[in-house]
Amino acid sequence: MSTRTYQFGKHRPTGLVGRRDLGEQVVLGAGAGTGILLGLLFNKVTALAAAGLVVPILLVLVIVYAPYRPKGTSQRRTLFRWWRITRYHRKALARTGGVWVSPAVEAGVRRDGTPPDAALTEPEGIAGMTWVPVTVRGQQAIVVLQPEAGCVTAAVEVASPGLGGKDVAEQVVALERWGELLDAFGNVEEHPVKRIQVLARQMKSDPYAHRRFVSQRDESAATATAPQWLKDSYDVLANAVSTSAEEHRYYITIHAKFTKDLAAEGSARGTGDEGVAAAMAAYLDELWSRAEDADLSVIAPLDEGRLTAFIRNSYDPDHAIWDTDIRQAHAFPRNVDVREGSHVATRAAGSTESWFHATAAVTGWPTTPVGPDFLSPLLIGMPDVIRTISITQQLEPNDKAVERMLAEDTNNQAEMNRDRQRGKNIDPRDQIAASATGSRGMALASSGAAGAGVVGYITISARSAEELERTKRTTASRARNALLRIEWLDLEHARAFATTLPFAGGIK
Repeated sequence: MSTRTYQFGKHRPTGLVGRRDLGEQVVLGAGAGTGILLGLLFNKVTALAAAGLVVPILLVLVIVYAPYRPKGTSQRRTLFRWWRITRYHRKALARTGGVWVSPAVEAGVRRDGTPPDAALTEPEGIAGMTWVPVTVRGQQAIVVLQPEAGCVTAAVEVASPGLGGKDVAEQVVALERWGELLDAFGNVEEHPVKRIQVLARQMKSDPYAHRRFVSQRDESAATATAPQWLKDSYDVLANAVSTSAEEHRYYITIHAKFTKDLAAEGSARGTGDEGVAAAMAAYLDELWSRAEDADLSVIAPLDEGRLTAFIRNSYDPDHAIWDTDIRQAHAFPRNVDVREGSHVATRAAGSTESWFHATAAVTGWPTTPVGPDFLSPLLIGMPDVIRTISITQQLEPNDKAVERMLAEDTNNQAEMNRDRQRGKNIDPRDQIAASATGSRGMALASSGAAGAGVVGYITISARSAEELERTKRTTASRARNALLRIEWLDLEHARAFATTLPFAGGIK
């Protein structure tokens, strides 16, 4: 198996105890320091000294360790972790009253048919964007500039990887070729593309479309004079075509931070946004070539129509993803409602019914060796679920990846050593995670492959809040079958939704 398969994110316990991030450590340290200071300050009064010593320490312990679940949410988190999330949700409610309304309908179009700037406002959770058209291999494509996020992205659609239809040896070869694609971007220090996103979108389709088309054809006057053998041949073909109640689409997005080097390369190719977009078009062409080397068939880059259709279908699955005759201004739905904590609701213009969406983050990846198709419980076998899976990899050169693995392994060993000295039982999951970290470091050192920090997100959609809750349970069960731990991102679903759009988000 390719070592790339094992380079997942670090396992982190989610219980009341375990490793704490830097912010939590600062809060704990500040509480202990404040308690000691107050105890010394009131040392002449025993009761005050005891209260001053104990109260701050107890307070920070509650903030960092005690979980609770706010009303309208399904997740139990600590006060420290809820603070940032609830602050974002309050700001979102203050900005729009909780319901964002697209200005595209009222803004109309200019005389030349282009939408005015007022029509291009993004909904809650999406950073400001500028779409710049470019040409790649004679085909139109869109480069998305996001000044607020300081990045540039572009994407291509690829044919289904089809790992499930290959034997084990072919799957390993396919993964090795994908690893070579990542190495080509990650191991070159000066290459601006350091983030790759893979999107797998599943939608409901009509398994009886062929049969209905045959019926309509037989009733048409245009086929009345067609010879019978031609009609029979099409019937045979229609019966041989495999139909399914689900349809899959796959996309690859490249992401480059807006740096001085990228700006310099852009200025050499053009002026302003067009120059940066031209530079990104060259990297998209490189992605296309390397994807073909990895035995991935590129269907086409995402132009304005394809990108608009993908975004619109994500918010409004009633809009067919192959309907690419809409403009950028109508990529987003009419309303985006973020008032509920457990989901985000969207409604298209002219529709009276809403779609309900929820996004989960992958908080725990497999810490033991898994097969190439370990995600198959999520990718297949869920015909009634509309969902998008996003896996984004932040690439880094091999030497930096090995250094990071060494630091991570050192921290893991030190943490377990302190637990042993305190006589505390060590969580077996921590031992497995520490062993996996060491194995990944050895694999990186021996292979010379680029390292990658990986994040994953899953967005699901349903017609009602009740159906969404049932789909959540199904998705969580499937995730456990895939050896993943997921956490629903309550109170920030609008922002989390954007991580499953082709903008390679989700990594800080």
